[in-house]
Amino acid sequence: MKKIVSILLCLIIASCGFAVSAGAVGLEDIYKIGDVNLDGAVDVRDATEIQRYLADLVDIDGEILEKADTNYDLSIDVRDATHIQKIIAKIYVPLTGKKGVDVSNHNGDIDIAKIKAAGYDFVMIRCGFGDDLASQDDKRFEKNVKKCEEAGMPWGVYLYSYALTVSEAESEVAHTLRLLKGKKPTMPIAFDMEDADGYKEKNGMPSQKNLAKICKTYLEGIEEAGFYPMLYMSLSWVKNFEDKELLGAYDIWLAQWNSECSYNGETLGIWQYGGETNYIDGNSISGVGVIDKDFCYKDYPLLIKNQHYNGW
Repeated sequence: MKKIVSILLCLIIASCGFAVSAGAVGLEDIYKIGDVNLDGAVDVRDATEIQRYLADLVDIDGEILEKADTNYDLSIDVRDATHIQKIIAKIYVPLTGKKGVDVSNHNGDIDIAKIKAAGYDFVMIRCGFGDDLASQDDKRFEKNVKKCEEAGMPWGVYLYSYALTVSEAESEVAHTLRLLKGKKPTMPIAFDMEDADGYKEKNGMPSQKNLAKICKTYLEGIEEAGFYPMLYMSLSWVKNFEDKELLGAYDIWLAQWNSECSYNGETLGIWQYGGETNYIDGNSISGVGVIDKDFCYKDYPLLIKNQHYNGW
């Protein structure tokens, strides 16, 4: 019972704000579920630590609780230790659907043809970040779009948000639409709402109410312009996001670097399952390098064309 109570207390504390936000501890720390002893790796020692906890030989509290509850059932038990053993042995639930990648200027001059030849079926391309300024366009956006179209690779777009107010979110809508002018992507247009570099944390994290307004402003603006909107968030942000109605109204692109996706919301569209850390199939593609990888649950090209989004 104490194990369930401990988890609940941790979640209650987190729900008061983004206590476990990407800006607070770093994306790689959030996603490394199972690293119970916080040594930067997931191995047999973590499974042993859970077993020691179950035998009342050690205490687990604070930040470690979320890492130990590997199957997100609000308790720590032998199933969590078993899940860690599956991670180590690379035994996973079979995936059905399409695999893809997401890219930005940080990936350099990537070879989309090699990505396609490696068995990946779509690419999400960063178009830019923040306000509608040409200096904040992704320097490789146009080239990456051209490469996808030449390779016959379905592609979508994401904008990394720095919005702290609704007016800044409106500028980010304009930024995205300017770069989409004349283009017809067959994947969604995503609002990357995270705090990977700590900007929001340093400049006054908006309240839950204002975060919802920011997200709604962008998503509605993109949809009103005729494009298919999507909301990108890490698992911790989704779990702590208070506006569940908004989460249920738009497709979610969930970032959780893990062997299994813990979110089962009906609007789950894409799961980013790995980046530098990848428990499923390695963090790189031959001839391309380290890259973020995704799994898609919906046939977006068909859906978008049939519902006449994105200029189709």
